[in-house]
Amino acid sequence: MPMTATTTESTDDRARRDGFIDARGRREFSVVALSSLLFSITTTHSTLVAVALGHVGYSLQTIGVLISAVGVTALAATLGSGFVAARLGAVGAFRLAMALAAIGVASLAVTRDMFWPALVSRLVWGAGVGLFLGPVNLYIQSRINKARFVYLVTAFSSTIPLALAVAPPVGEWVMNHFGETALFIEGGVPAALALLITIGIRPLPPPPRPAGLGIAAAWRGWHPLPVATLVLGGAQFGYVASYLAPELREQGITLGWFFIPMTIVMIGCRVGAMRRLSALHPRTLAASGLITGGLSLAAASAASLAGPWMVVLAGALLGYGNSMMFPIMSAWLGRWANPAEGPGVQAIVSTAFYFGIYWTPSPIAGVIELGGFRGAEWLLALSGVVLGVWLIVSRVDGGSDKSRAA
Repeated sequence: MPMTATTTESTDDRARRDGFIDARGRREFSVVALSSLLFSITTTHSTLVAVALGHVGYSLQTIGVLISAVGVTALAATLGSGFVAARLGAVGAFRLAMALAAIGVASLAVTRDMFWPALVSRLVWGAGVGLFLGPVNLYIQSRINKARFVYLVTAFSSTIPLALAVAPPVGEWVMNHFGETALFIEGGVPAALALLITIGIRPLPPPPRPAGLGIAAAWRGWHPLPVATLVLGGAQFGYVASYLAPELREQGITLGWFFIPMTIVMIGCRVGAMRRLSALHPRTLAASGLITGGLSLAAASAASLAGPWMVVLAGALLGYGNSMMFPIMSAWLGRWANPAEGPGVQAIVSTAFYFGIYWTPSPIAGVIELGGFRGAEWLLALSGVVLGVWLIVSRVDGGSDKSRAA
């Protein structure tokens, strides 16, 4: 028994030196990171929804409505995730998110050819997406100590974009060989597995009293440019997630040409390059992300002329641009309010970014009908460059003088 106690103590000490609260916390971090990757593989099947619904025979506008419907419940669930976590605990909240995502994606196997049932499936899918991020981040941060806090949080955030290297090419292969029904059944399986592997992890106790969102207080004094930056950054990624697949399929180019380099660059930026890039002002990083995202879409518009290697370039550019969006803006804008308003600030950040991802596909469908995929890509590309330059020139900041700060 004394030997066992000594061994356990030594294992816990090593885990603490590595940045975890104890040895079991290390295992729980790994389990939840894997479950986050699996959950993200399920939700990243959104890249193939437009193709699958197009095979059913829906018009482009109807497809846009079904794609954007996710945003309704995703935003509502994001805003309410704190209340759910306060009542179910963080573990209960993200398990509920996993269940909803699995049901929402898999149910499209039988609902996709009927508009209203398909709409319900998409709304359930969105609720899972919106409910996941806040509670899972809360749990992950509770498993680590200050020794390597920033590195481990950043490393964990890479599990979500890593799914982009898996879901689109695998899902495309399944759909091509077995059809849309198999695609959506296969898509729901990872989230169901994610739910199962979290059985046995220690829960976090709910807070003694649910806190308010503080959105109104956090909104006061904000400059509109950060919100516009998040919306447009989300729209750039939302376009890729919603409409790039049918465009590339028309040209005979597989999705892996785009999403694999995108994922490699995104993870490289978040885990490696960010150590040097963090010396730059977050405003500059966010602006560079918008501009690079715009250049990515401009490159994608030339893929039919230059071939797959232009798609590789487009993916790499968006990988950098997207890595400069949500994590950078979340950390930067967290300084715009006092600590009591932190939940409200993060709610605004998440809502603006999700609005761009999930609600812009509907109006973009109209742009595609008028000017084709190239027209939509150039509109988003020019918007990204213009807004990125404007953000730098404005020198807006969250310091003591929010209208003139450095």
